[in-house]
Amino acid sequence: MALAWIAAALAATVAATAEPRCPTDPVASAVTQPYPVATEGGARWGRISYPYSLPLADHELALTFDDGPSLENTPTVLAILRKHCIKAAFFLVGVEVKQAPALAREIAAEGHILGVHSQTHPEDIAGLPPAQGLAEIDDSIDTLAAAMASAPPQDRARQARFFRFPKLIESPLLLDHLKAINYASMSVDLTADDWTEITGPEIRTRALDRIEERKRGVLLLHDWSTPMVSILDDLIATLEARGYHFVQLVEAPRNGATSAQP
Repeated sequence: MALAWIAAALAATVAATAEPRCPTDPVASAVTQPYPVATEGGARWGRISYPYSLPLADHELALTFDDGPSLENTPTVLAILRKHCIKAAFFLVGVEVKQAPALAREIAAEGHILGVHSQTHPEDIAGLPPAQGLAEIDDSIDTLAAAMASAPPQDRARQARFFRFPKLIESPLLLDHLKAINYASMSVDLTADDWTEITGPEIRTRALDRIEERKRGVLLLHDWSTPMVSILDDLIATLEARGYHFVQLVEAPRNGATSAQP
């Protein structure tokens, strides 16, 4: 009897201290761990653009979504992320924010981080006249701030000093500007080519193959892509089954613990 009582007590202790599980996805944790990202001095991250990236652990992934908010698809993306208790980072385009400011606020209210991805998503931001290129950055920041002005303080705080160049095309002038305003240039490590004219299954295959090759990294997806949205739930479930877990990119506190750049 005493042994049974001790065993029950130990089991209760383990259950009390165990990581809480996602109620709608028992394979997943209920909490996405934040991953602090340095932004000061225009830090640059992502192996597709730079020789280094965030030092994520083995089987650790960060989901990021570009080009939204999409009135057609972003609500579905949010529902899928909610199902799996995953928090992500969304890089928003200013003109899309103007079309759907309430949806931008909803993304933040769901606990996701907001970065910016230019004002109009030009084909070649580096090829624009200097003043126009700089305005693409500054106007997107101002547009997002205006949309979030009516949001609760905790949601406004989810605006990070993260900028992602459209098509990952940059220039020294624009990088210097990010440095001056302490915005990080957020490239990526992994893509699924979901901006091209390929099917959902092809997007899934490319994502899984590239993730398995690197075993970690920041993944780029696009929440306007209907084919991507069609496979997102299955992609996440497959990654979880293969032992991957997700972290959320967040802005590191100034002079605090950061993912220091090499």
